[in-house]
Amino acid sequence: MKLLVLAPSRLSRGDAIIAADLARSLPRSRFQVAFAAAVEVVPQLHDLGMPTLPLTGATPADNLAILDDIVRGFKPDCLVAADAFELEHTRSWSGLGMDVLRERYDRPVASLDRLGWQAAGYTADLYGGGKVRFPPLLDDCDVLIRPCPPHRAAPGPSGVAVAALGLSGLRDGGQAHASAGPHYGSGREEETTVFLCNSAWEYRNRTRSLAVAELIDALPRLIHSHLAALGRPLRVVHVGPRQWRFPVADQIEYRHFSKLPYPMFHEKLATADLFVTTNVLSVTLAQAVLAGVPALVLENHQTFGSSELPDWAGATAPLLRVAYPFRVAPLGWHDFLEPLLAGNPYTGCFATAGILDRQAVLGALTGLLDDDPVRSGLAQRQQDFQAELASLPPVGEVLSTAVAR
Repeated sequence: MKLLVLAPSRLSRGDAIIAADLARSLPRSRFQVAFAAAVEVVPQLHDLGMPTLPLTGATPADNLAILDDIVRGFKPDCLVAADAFELEHTRSWSGLGMDVLRERYDRPVASLDRLGWQAAGYTADLYGGGKVRFPPLLDDCDVLIRPCPPHRAAPGPSGVAVAALGLSGLRDGGQAHASAGPHYGSGREEETTVFLCNSAWEYRNRTRSLAVAELIDALPRLIHSHLAALGRPLRVVHVGPRQWRFPVADQIEYRHFSKLPYPMFHEKLATADLFVTTNVLSVTLAQAVLAGVPALVLENHQTFGSSELPDWAGATAPLLRVAYPFRVAPLGWHDFLEPLLAGNPYTGCFATAGILDRQAVLGALTGLLDDDPVRSGLAQRQQDFQAELASLPPVGEVLSTAVAR
């Protein structure tokens, strides 16, 4: 079976990484996988061993012509969108859309569905208030592929393939990371390392919302303030397009990388003492969990008016006037993710704390770094989750059956 995966997003690498992980899990004797992707993501897909052709056209028509040539030459049995909604978002330059795939190529169409859009009614709550209704792009797919994590490790209904992710290094290249798997209790005495990462989309304010702009400015300042409040030497390794733009505490050694080759990125993550994020859907969070790295997700579950913000937050992030609920910053998506996360064992594989609750954050940080019962309990839950992943039926079998329906 031949699969052609479309990953045209210029802002996010996560969907392409997950699709590549899926591709590497398929038996090569039965599957051939190729990618057509935005130029920005091609190097990373090549790092992951994925044959990839870039969509380099100057116009939507040019990019569709490139895809026409790829389809004619590769003759895929199924077209797979790394993310149907990101595909639709690129229509203005790529010419692509789920309807285009169905009508233009007369082949089965699939999409990865990381979020459980149907269970959420295709309606997402936005940061700052309000809701947006998305088109039901997944309803007409021949196959849905639900990655686990964040989905539960349970077989899906007919037409749904639940894919157990690995995300633990270049397995196909024989470069499985030597430290993969839980590394708690290693007894290391060197400086504590905290790993942070951001994607370009986390700095984009698509709705031109003042509240979102305030949050984008505040998030790195709030995270730095929490880490500084620990009062201990830390090495912070930050991978992302924007370096911290404020003075860093003396006890923090801050190292910024705009980007890293995937093997180096994974090595720095897998050897870190702690991963911190404000995105519960972060692909790097899943990588941390599967590599046995302690992780903390900073969220917000209520609205704080200007008079309700803690004094330390006002001093740290003076532009932040009101804070709204979020699970994925700066998008919001607090209530939207409830069907996906409620009762999901994956949420036990990392710690969470309210980003404006200093005591809770410091307690979580201290527990994950220093408290052996906390660390060992988290390690056990991560191991249990990995065992559940291993019990899933091979995604290749489910995918073959679903495509052939």
